[in-house]
Amino acid sequence: METNKDNKQQKIWLNIVMVIIILFTLITVVGSVSDFNQIFDTLKNVNSGYLMIALSLSLLSFLSMSLSSHIVLRALNKKLSLGTGFLIQTVEPFFNGITPFSSGAQPFQIYYYHKHGVDVDESTSVLIVNFILYQMVSVLLSTIGLIIYFDQIIQLLGNNSYYIIIGYSINTIILVGLFLLSYIKGVYIIFEKLFEFLEKFKLTRKLASKLKLRTASFVKEFQTGVRFLFTKKRVFITGSLLKLISLLLLYASTIYISYALGITINSLNIAFYLIIVGVLAVTTMMFVPLPGASGGTEIAFTLLLGGMYTSIELVTLMLLWRLTTYYFGMIYGFVGFMILRKRKVSI
Repeated sequence: METNKDNKQQKIWLNIVMVIIILFTLITVVGSVSDFNQIFDTLKNVNSGYLMIALSLSLLSFLSMSLSSHIVLRALNKKLSLGTGFLIQTVEPFFNGITPFSSGAQPFQIYYYHKHGVDVDESTSVLIVNFILYQMVSVLLSTIGLIIYFDQIIQLLGNNSYYIIIGYSINTIILVGLFLLSYIKGVYIIFEKLFEFLEKFKLTRKLASKLKLRTASFVKEFQTGVRFLFTKKRVFITGSLLKLISLLLLYASTIYISYALGITINSLNIAFYLIIVGVLAVTTMMFVPLPGASGGTEIAFTLLLGGMYTSIELVTLMLLWRLTTYYFGMIYGFVGFMILRKRKVSI
C-alpha cells in the first residue's frame, strides 16, 4: 500500500516537472522568435493594479467552478462535510493541468471521495454530470463565438481554422456521447463487446474480464445517478450558471491583461471577442496530447488575436494570459491538494 502511494506521489512530481519544463521551453521558443529584451521591458512596465484584477478574476473563476461542482455533489450526498467536499473539487485545475487531455483529476477525486465515505458510483455520477455541464457551457460559448466571429476567424486563421472546427466538433461529439451514455438503456452492450475484444489479448485479459462482469450493473447505477441529478432543476440551473460565470470570469482576465499592457479596449464587441478567444483556444485545442494542451493553445490564442496587437504586445499578452489562466489555476489546485492531504477523514 505504501509502495502504491509512493509511486503515485512520484508520478505527480514527475508530471509537475514536465509542466515546468514545458513552461521554460515555451519561454525559450518565444525568446528565440521575438526580441526577448523588448518582452522583458514590456513586462517591467506592466500595470500591477490591472494584473491583480486579472488574477482576482481567475481566482473567482476557480472558486466558482469548485462551488458549482460541489453543489452537484450535495444533491446526491449530504454526509460529506462542506469543507472536505469543496477541497476535493479545488484540486481539479491542478491534476487536469499536469495531465494530457485534462484527464487526471477524476481518478484522484473518486479516490478521495471514497476515502471520505462517498460511494464510487455516486462520485462517478457527480463527476460525469459536472463534466456534462462544463461541456454544455463551453460548447454553447464556442458556438456563439463561431457564429458571431466566423468570418473574422476564417480570415485570421485561413487553413488553420480547420483545427478550431475539428476541436469544436470533438467537444460537441463528446457532449452528445455523454448524453447517450446517460440515457440509452442498452449502451452497456457496446462496452461489453469492447471488453470481449480485449479479452483476446493476454496483457488485458484479466482486467477486461473483471470490467465486463461489472459493466451492466455499473452503467445502470451510473445512469440512475445521472438521471436523478438531471431531475434536480435547481442543481442543473445553478451548476450550469456557475460554470458559465466561471468561464466568463476566467477569460475576461484577458481584457485586464490588455489594460495592464497599456492597451485600451474601446468596445464591448472587442471585449467579448477576447473572452471568446480564450474559450476557443482552450476548449478546441484539448486534443493536443500535452499537459494543458501546451503548444496548440498558445498558437491558437496568438493566431486568433493576429492584427490586434504588435508582435511584442501579442507575445507578452499570451505569456501573461497563460500564467493567469493555466499556471495560476494549478497553484490554486495544488494548495487545495496539500490542505486536503492533511485533512482528517470526516467519517
